[in-house]
Amino acid sequence: MQIAIYSPDRHFLYDGSTPDRQGVGGGLTARVRIAAALAKRGHSVSVICNCPLRRRYDGVSYIPLDSVERIETDVLVAHSSGDKFDIDPLLALSVKARVKVVAISGIGLPKGTVEFAPDSVYACSNFVRKEVAKLFPYVALKDIFVTHYGISRWNRMSLFGPSRGPRRLIYSSHPSKGFDASREVVRLLRVTDQRFTLHCYGGNRLWGGAEDPPSTEPGIFYGGLINQRNLAAQYQRSAFLMQLQTRAEPFGITVMEAMAGGCLVVASPVGAFTELIQHGENGFLVDGDPADPLTVRRAAELIRTVSDNPALVRRIRRQASSTPFDWGTIAAVWESHLEWLMAGKKGQNPQAEWAQCVECAGNSLVLADGYHCVSCGYFGRQCRVMEPQASRA
Repeated sequence: MQIAIYSPDRHFLYDGSTPDRQGVGGGLTARVRIAAALAKRGHSVSVICNCPLRRRYDGVSYIPLDSVERIETDVLVAHSSGDKFDIDPLLALSVKARVKVVAISGIGLPKGTVEFAPDSVYACSNFVRKEVAKLFPYVALKDIFVTHYGISRWNRMSLFGPSRGPRRLIYSSHPSKGFDASREVVRLLRVTDQRFTLHCYGGNRLWGGAEDPPSTEPGIFYGGLINQRNLAAQYQRSAFLMQLQTRAEPFGITVMEAMAGGCLVVASPVGAFTELIQHGENGFLVDGDPADPLTVRRAAELIRTVSDNPALVRRIRRQASSTPFDWGTIAAVWESHLEWLMAGKKGQNPQAEWAQCVECAGNSLVLADGYHCVSCGYFGRQCRVMEPQASRA
């Protein structure tokens, strides 16, 4: 297939090498990684974006926005994850595509979606699927396809990885996603055990803002924006990832990358976190407002208790590391679904009558990551298996 991914966002200058050189946010990371994974599967992939010049990286052609007036392809994917959240510039181009998709990384649809008339909306979680259906009732649930983000091979922990600090906490997001709560947790932990430390990465530059490091204090270390491979090593060095926040996270690629690295996630039960994290199985969810001292105390007590139970840590870490899909699996899912759309929603990937949706009991597409309901769009790793009817005499 020829696949073109178009993003009009101009708040960040990048190409396929940027995540490996300096690090970027989750939406941009997903755009770069899925493009490379699709190219690895043999597809001809181009990304039309705010890149400085035309070049190839990981088998993908990166093309500057202002150099394109016409797009002719099998599949056109429009994606905006920042800036004006607007795909209107695409409407001014001459476009010919067999299948059109809008991929969303947040809660909402970019301006211009109705005029673009996509065949499908790709949402990064069931949470986003539900929110979009509520906010934009003209979008049918059956036309929303849930496809999670993946992780890279080097995100996964190994026997030869860096040594892990059992009381080393990490925060790796924009400060607005819960840095203050994470700092309060480690301050409380250090009252009784000064071996606890917090290592912070990301910062304002993650969203294209100016560097603004927090004030220095004992036990808290700021590393700023670092590239994705270095960040993966930091997860593998750390025992806990802190994600105590009020923001309803659309997905949480940070959570998946930390899990893959064996870093136990301690998060608020908001947004997609509740579908990614099973409390006490592959991570931990802490109820309450992160600004409330009682919530901070519960989180600190949880971390202290878990740290003192090596057997529990090993069990949670093992299950957490097996949770994320790699980008190759996600690319296989995209490939199958796009082929299904091009075939008029029939043919190579027929809906399985035996695989019933756990939400609406509708039939599901059985793809590489699990079950995708064709009636309500719900995605799950499990389904209701319908018993075959006894044949009539």
